[in-house]
Amino acid sequence: MNPSESAASMAMLPHEYRVMFEIEEEYWWYRGLRVLLQGLIAQYVSADGRAKILDAGCGTGKNLQILAQHGDAWGVDIAPEAIEFCRRRGLGTARTLVASLLELPFPGTFFDVAFSFDVICNIQHDVAAFHEIRRTLKPDGYLIVQLPAYRFLWSAHDVAVGHKHRYMARDLRAKIEKAGFRVKKLTYLNMSLFPLIALLRFARRPAAHANARSDLTPLPRGLNETLARLFSAEMRIAPRHRFPFGISMLAVARRIE
Repeated sequence: MNPSESAASMAMLPHEYRVMFEIEEEYWWYRGLRVLLQGLIAQYVSADGRAKILDAGCGTGKNLQILAQHGDAWGVDIAPEAIEFCRRRGLGTARTLVASLLELPFPGTFFDVAFSFDVICNIQHDVAAFHEIRRTLKPDGYLIVQLPAYRFLWSAHDVAVGHKHRYMARDLRAKIEKAGFRVKKLTYLNMSLFPLIALLRFARRPAAHANARSDLTPLPRGLNETLARLFSAEMRIAPRHRFPFGISMLAVARRIE
């Protein structure tokens, strides 16, 4: 039996879901991640449209919209607020579910591939979450995760979005493989903007929990466009390249028996 954690402990602060929903379309960070997502889909999702896909921690649903264009996609999130925003995007109630990654409402060996962007880091028992996702994957199914890197970058942003972990490559590999996967690819992400973001994080050491705010704030149009171009350019090559450091990490792993 998987360990239990409260829904509140795994979720972002409630106001952050509205922030995400309102800026996800244009904000440079999300635009770059969608470029990465499209590259990963091309590489790991079958082109016949028949793949069963899990968005494990779907947030307000923008990535799930994209995944649904390439297969039979389901999204789960621990926060009812997130699922409500998914439904405002037109995502159906049968495919957007309030659920914990420690207890997924799916049978074993159901999905061909599972994506999880910036979510498993919110779960104290992260190895248990990896293991539960593995249960739902078919043999040789893929787990694709993007997670925050380096504990020394911990800031008010992590508090606001509910993080419990930031990772280094060797630790993330060990946790994923402990859960019954073989890691096929492991790289840092967002190397080009690392100095700028690191300085911002150092300036925003954790605030009191109730007062914490994420880095997701609207930017002047010109700055947002510049950051989007820089980040997107790196994300176009990330599925096939490895970077030695960065703000985040990408791991692609395959279920083993």
